[in-house]
Formats: sequence, structure tokens, C-alpha cells
Amino acid sequence: MSVVGLSSLSPTLATAWSPTVAPAPSAATRLVATQPAPVTPQKPAAPSSNNNIASAAVQGNQRFLHITQMPGSLEASPATYEALLDMQTRGGRMQVWEQAPDNALAEVMGRNASGSTQQGRLAGLGSALLGQVASTGASYRQTVVDMAAVASPDRVQGKAADALWSFKSRPSGSVELSIETRSGARVRLSIHDQREPSASGAGMSVEIVVEGELSVQEREALRALASGFDKAVQGLSGDDPKLDVEELLQFDSKAFTRLELQTEMYGKDRDGNRVLTLGAQIQVDGDRRAVQLRSRDGMVKMATDLRQPAQWGTDAQRASAVEHYLGRIDKAAERGQAKQPLVDLFKSSFAAMHSRYDAPHTGVGLKPGTALHTQPGTFGEEDQGLLTGLADFDASITATTRATNPRRTQELDTFHYTLNQSTHITGSSSRNRAVSQTQTAQLVASYHQSLLVSSAPRLDTTSASQNYLYNKVDDSSSTEVHLAYDDGEAIRATVTQATSRALHTLRVENNQVTGDSTTAPGPQSRHTDLLPLLKQLQLQRQQDAQEADDTARRERQETLQTWHTQVLQGL
Repeated sequence: MSVVGLSSLSPTLATAWSPTVAPAPSAATRLVATQPAPVTPQKPAAPSSNNNIASAAVQGNQRFLHITQMPGSLEASPATYEALLDMQTRGGRMQVWEQAPDNALAEVMGRNASGSTQQGRLAGLGSALLGQVASTGASYRQTVVDMAAVASPDRVQGKAADALWSFKSRPSGSVELSIETRSGARVRLSIHDQREPSASGAGMSVEIVVEGELSVQEREALRALASGFDKAVQGLSGDDPKLDVEELLQFDSKAFTRLELQTEMYGKDRDGNRVLTLGAQIQVDGDRRAVQLRSRDGMVKMATDLRQPAQWGTDAQRASAVEHYLGRIDKAAERGQAKQPLVDLFKSSFAAMHSRYDAPHTGVGLKPGTALHTQPGTFGEEDQGLLTGLADFDASITATTRATNPRRTQELDTFHYTLNQSTHITGSSSRNRAVSQTQTAQLVASYHQSLLVSSAPRLDTTSASQNYLYNKVDDSSSTEVHLAYDDGEAIRATVTQATSRALHTLRVENNQVTGDSTTAPGPQSRHTDLLPLLKQLQLQRQQDAQEADDTARRERQETLQTWHTQVLQGL
């Protein structure tokens, strides 16, 4: 079948709504009636006043003009149809468009509308939207609805409007990217998709809203975000979601001041009810990155402070620090029996938030008196060996609390793990400086464990099922580093670490408590004064610069790597 356009609107109606005008008849035109009657769109029932999305859909009075298949039941209707382009469609169904599908964005929408997975239906849509706004610099909207064939043109309008109202208010997936430019313009790109067939039909709707004037440079900067936007959406819409925003975070800070991405993906639970499978909110500006992810398994939160580039290490040092932290996350997840999908989401988020830092453009050629913490290169390699090399951050993972034992509902399965780093830098110059960096971690968890295997037991109301261990974990750790220099000479270099671990276990056999124990070695701490070694390494570096002693240089690097590993040890 061919794509055909419904052009049976009266001249008055076509003028009242004019996002597009139906093309002039061509050789492909099939004339059914010489006196076409106006199409009167049908609206869905008015929604409640608090449903803003539904109200907007109704008030917008969308008129759908183009269909991909002309059913036989319409041959006797007073309407004229014109072929727009060739497309294969499924028999008995029509693909209805809000505007003529005559650009690259509509081509992607038409291709994706037949997809069955959320990831497949959203593939390429983000880059197509950015390409559209980069090319035109203007607002735009388009909708395609896949629905069963109907018996008259006015029912096409009504059912298409019903479908749009339905999947904007209850989408299977939605995406919104908001960008603020340095010139003050704002751009909002949105996608609403419904892949599940319903009485009104499935489909997708996209919209571009531009407030202000976009410069040529800003439009090109938008185009440059295309790949990163697609990767972020694909990562969040997959069956095993992850945060893949490294490219998106590399937006042009000369063109944009702020970026925010929000997504929501929905699925069905075991009972067939619609549930949120993953919701994401990502906010980025020149000072901060923040992400919040919600799923049925729990929540991940993370924020990274980018205001102190002085403390950032080399790419290799940051990669090493991230790898150590991912290992610590795995150990905490194993001790607290966290669900792996939620842990994987937390790990991908942590890695993404520290994937790359861009120093402020004002950091080149700083004038005297500029705050020390904003100056990259403030610290030497010996200092960096005692710092993580990461920007400061707050990160947490919280599992959904569950009461899995119907006989003892007070025994909750929980998991809450937090990580934090804060750095304080003072001083009048790089020769007179002081820095303190603190890392903390805390794990609070509780879970049921089978008496026979390490997995969770299958608990029900029978006493025969009540054979398990109920464990409660309460662990914490911290690492503090203090450095100070006076006129370029090191006067302080200390590392203090503390750890506390506790495990309380309740043993239940045939619904009877047969054991109650607590394992708590007590707080442990270690204080290391590295000042003598720091002075020795500084002197050795000065000698190496003069003598080019490769052996001594290699030994110094090994010592610095040992320091770096030490400060990263923790819970």
C-alpha cells in the first residue's frame, strides 16, 4: 500500500489549522468524490482539571491529515486521497500523521512506529529531533498513530485525537531534553511513545519548543549533541538499563549553560498492571552534575561538584579511583545482599558522573587573587598521590523495602549504601596552601538467608518454610587526608582511617528463634604521618629533574601509587 494523505478539509478549516497544507493532486491521486465534505474532528471526553497533559492534548485540537493505507470501507466516502510516498503497511491498519511526513524526523518516526521494544522505538529519535531544530531553529511537532482501519474520515480524526490524548497521559516511554543557551534562549525536546496497542491505537508524538533566537553556533552545538543524546536514551530504555551519558556531558559550555534530561519507561508487572520500570532525571551545569534514577528495585542518587578543578587528578588517576570505588560498591552489595540490577545501575552512574571533567574556560591565565581551589595545577604529584583525584560527590543507593516474611512482617529486607567525598582548600597561593579531603561510606542493610544455601529462602505462612537467618548489617568507614605547605615547604601530611563493622544474626528454625548473635570487632583506626616521606620524595624529584635517574623516578611513582591505593581503601 502507499502512504496517502487525507485532504478532505474545507478551505475554511484548512486555514484555521495550518501546520501543513495537503499537497496538490498528482498522478497518484485517487479521486473518490468531487465534492468532499469537511471533516469534523472528535475530541475525547474532557479530563479533570488537574490533568494538565490531557487538557493540553484536548485544547490543542489536533487534526490528523495523513494515513498510510486506504481501507476498502472508505472507497465510497466523500474524500480525496493523494499518495505522498511509498511505504509498506500491515493490512487492515492505518498510520495517521498530524502533519505531512516530509522530513528526516518523520522518516525515523515512521520506521520506529512498528517497533515492539521501547529501545527500538526510541532509536535515533533524539538525534533526529536535534537535527530538526539545528536545521530550522524553530518549534515543531509531529505525531504518528498506528490504529485499526475505520469506516469514515471523521472517525480517523476522532480516533487519532483519542490516541494522542491516551499516550501523552499514559505513555510506555517519555523523554524530555531541556537546554538553556548562553544567549538566553531555551530549547525543549520531548518524545511521548506508546508501544502497547489499545482501543485508540499506539503511536508516538514529538515536539520541539524554542523560546528565543538561536544563533548559528548554538544550532551547531545542538547538532553536536545528537550522538550523546541517543546513547543516553538507548542506555536508559534497554532491558538492562544503564547510565551512558559520557558524550552528553561533553556539551559545548561556550554555547550552553544548563542541560536537563528526564525519561520515564513503563512496563507490566506479573499481574499485567502498568508500572514504572525506570525513571531518570539528569541535571548538568557548569558547577554541578546530578542524577536520580528510580526503578522497582529502588533508587540511585548522585551529585558531583565541579567547582574545584584544583583537586582533579590525571585521567589515569581518576580511572584508577573509579575502579577502586566500583570494587567497594561490589563488596558492599555482597555484604548487604543487594539486587544486582540496582547495583549495576549505581555503578554505571558512578562511572558516568566521573567520566570526564572540563575545567572552566576562565581557568586559563587566571589573575593573581583568584581563589586557589579554582586553579588547575595547584597541587604537585606528591599531593595528588594523597588525594583521590576525583571531584567531590555524594552518592547513594537505596533498595525498595520489602516485607518478604508473612509470618514476621517486622523483618524487613533493606539496603542503603552511601558514599561521600568533600574537599576543603585554603591558602593565599600555591606555595602557601592547605587541603583536607574526607571520604565516608556507610552501609545499613537487612536480609533473609536460607539455612542451607546463600540465597534468600522461600517464605510463606507455613512453619515448614520458617527456616532461615535474618541478618542486619551496620558498617561505616572514613578516610581523612590533611596537607599543608608554608612557603613551598611541606609542613603537614597525614592520613587517618577508621572502620566500624557489625553483623547481627537471628536464627529461626521451624518458626522458632534458636539463635541470636552479634559480630562486632569494634571500631578500628589507623593514623599515618607521611610528612618525612613527602619531604624525601620532593627532594628526590628535584634531584631526578637534574640527573634524569629513571630508576629513582620509577620508584617514586610506585610510592605515589601505593599512597593513592591506601587513601582509596575503605568500606
